[in-house]
Amino acid sequence: MEVYLSENAFIGLLVSTIEVYRRECFGIILGHSTSDKVFVEFAVPYQTANRKYREVHIDWNRSQRVEEAVRSTTRWECVGDYHSHAKYGPSRATTQLSKEDKQYFKEGTVGIVMAVNDIAKPRPWGYVKGGTLSGAVNGYSIRIAAYYKSNDQIKKTHIVCPYAIGFMEKRQDSLRER
Repeated sequence: MEVYLSENAFIGLLVSTIEVYRRECFGIILGHSTSDKVFVEFAVPYQTANRKYREVHIDWNRSQRVEEAVRSTTRWECVGDYHSHAKYGPSRATTQLSKEDKQYFKEGTVGIVMAVNDIAKPRPWGYVKGGTLSGAVNGYSIRIAAYYKSNDQIKKTHIVCPYAIGFMEKRQDSLRER
């Protein structure tokens, strides 16, 4: 299984994660899937999520309402959800799934976890061991991991995001032109 992030999805994930940094974010991911690939086109944050430093809670009735609206008004399907893990005190955030994350993981869906930590210097975007995407934006170190649940088993899967990998190259090119 591979998870492909579009430019829109990548930017949506970054913005919703950085906006609430030090607290966690939550949202749904929209796209389409095949038997071995999930294409994520959009990341839509939940405005009413109850954000805390080490957890985020959502109203499942509201979530159901949102998923029904997506099904009836778009060609996209809800392929899963995402949330962030933020640095808390001396503990650095990781992309590991917590017990609660695993408990609410739906069969046949993707879960994206973003770890956000402070960083002193910029770092280019790239893939790291296990298919995770990692980089830095405006003083934030961000690591993005994807998981997939099939046959009651949750497995880490590779993320593919050509936009993110080219992002720092484009930025460096524009800085050189000045």
